[in-house]
Amino acid sequence: MTSSNSKGSIQPPTNNRLVNDKRNEFISVLMSLHTVRIIGISFLIGVSQGIISPIFGYTAGIEDILIGVTAIPMAYFFKRGHPFATKVSIVWNILGSIDLVAAIYLGITTSNKTMTTMPWVPIPAVGVPILLMIHVFTLWLLRRKN
Repeated sequence: MTSSNSKGSIQPPTNNRLVNDKRNEFISVLMSLHTVRIIGISFLIGVSQGIISPIFGYTAGIEDILIGVTAIPMAYFFKRGHPFATKVSIVWNILGSIDLVAAIYLGITTSNKTMTTMPWVPIPAVGVPILLMIHVFTLWLLRRKN
């Protein structure tokens, strides 16, 4: 079965539900990747050992843990298509992005040299940019209609 658009050309039918289901599944996978952020507990451990400044460690650590712990429930909530899933997911992704930007800012302004040494350096050098791009891409997908 085919349909025609306003210009008269024939196009195959689209199954919007199938497209939305795949889109929701993909977005939920992207959100679930943020479970890795429970590694923020290492910042709290670093503060307790005196190797990370408290303002940076507590702020980045607690926020990362909160985003990491809520990543799977958020992904599930979105995948199931709850009525407010898109709006709540947008807020969650914005909060996650703010956390990463705040961590970068605090890491720079608190002169935290620890984050420039091993085993810590992969977090700001690789992890933060990847996670921030996942948030940005997810937000872009959430704002698209289909």
